[in-house]
Amino acid sequence: MAQRYILTTDESAVEKDESHGSDLLSGIHPIKVMAYKANTPVTTSTEASANSLSNSAVELHIGEREKVGQGTFGKVYKAKLLTTQEIIAIKEVELEEKFKSRELEILKSMIHPNIVRLKYFFHTTSASKQILCLIMEYMPMSAHHLISEYRRNHKIMPLFYIKLFVYQMLRGLGYLHTQGVAHRDVKPANMIVDHEAGILKICDLGSAKKLNRNEKSVSYVCTRYYRAPELLLGHTEYTTAVDIWSAGCCMAEFLNGYPIFRGTDSSDQMYQIIKMIGIPTREELQEMNPRYTGSIDLTVVSYTPRTVRGYLPEHTQEAALVLLDRLLKYKPSERMTCQRALATDFFAELKQRSLALPNNRPLPPLFNFHENELSRHCYLYSTIVPDFVRTSPSDDKESE
Repeated sequence: MAQRYILTTDESAVEKDESHGSDLLSGIHPIKVMAYKANTPVTTSTEASANSLSNSAVELHIGEREKVGQGTFGKVYKAKLLTTQEIIAIKEVELEEKFKSRELEILKSMIHPNIVRLKYFFHTTSASKQILCLIMEYMPMSAHHLISEYRRNHKIMPLFYIKLFVYQMLRGLGYLHTQGVAHRDVKPANMIVDHEAGILKICDLGSAKKLNRNEKSVSYVCTRYYRAPELLLGHTEYTTAVDIWSAGCCMAEFLNGYPIFRGTDSSDQMYQIIKMIGIPTREELQEMNPRYTGSIDLTVVSYTPRTVRGYLPEHTQEAALVLLDRLLKYKPSERMTCQRALATDFFAELKQRSLALPNNRPLPPLFNFHENELSRHCYLYSTIVPDFVRTSPSDDKESE
């Protein structure tokens, strides 16, 4: 029997299938879509830009879709490109009228081994709503799923994998930050991993934003457990350092299997942080939010002091504790940058020439830095990149 297709013919039109409505991706039938390659310019919806898009469109045949995730910013499907048999992920995002997708704009400019790769995009409609579909590379699970699997089996992730995944998380974030972009929702659920290949990539840039000096941004961003103190205190002129705090929370979760700070609301989240790392000083409060007038009385918190060391497994490496201490600082200006973090002793093991994964597969490329990745940290290059890579220019090249 011939395959039955639902066909999109232009940037936003979908031929409706009476048995499945207009929800394009939820059906079981193969579909044909006119999509645009990730490097296609996106401008305002003038006739000229529409013609330009039409000329750059490619026809894709997509097989049966399986919904594998749903969050604040949309649904995610696993599917197959029938022409190449490649497994892909499709993120479906509802667009507000007259607004371009910030996530699309950012993803189109990000080509990095530790940031999910956008391949194509297309538009459709569902119940009279404009829908943007982002076609991206697919990976088997999220870091949250992987951590949960270890926890369910009453195991802690091997330290080697923690180093490998935290390194790639910091490297991906560092690249975003060199572009002036804050992810603003860094958490294990927003990282995808291939455990067998030892690869981690940052995904879900639905909250990401290019931050400009003295420009205000909403403070109610980032999932609570990973939200930086300045955001909890309502600061609106923050920096990419909000991601550094979140990265520290993620690293602690990799090490222990549970979120380190688990507040029931914003106030309680701040209390949980104070219980772990102490009451902030007046100077620290001033930097976190000079205009804070909220209801959290940070001077009268009653608590039994704990430490990050006490939260982590007994035999946690000292190098891990030192790095966590530098990431989880109250003052954003004192948090270690991603590039400086990559140069710490915690990652020294990853720089051995003969190192392989426990399954004997080679490590993913770790030192194939883009030209501008370390441009502001040139003095760290020889510390981050091992000798055998620096003396062999042909080694460890990105194969994108």
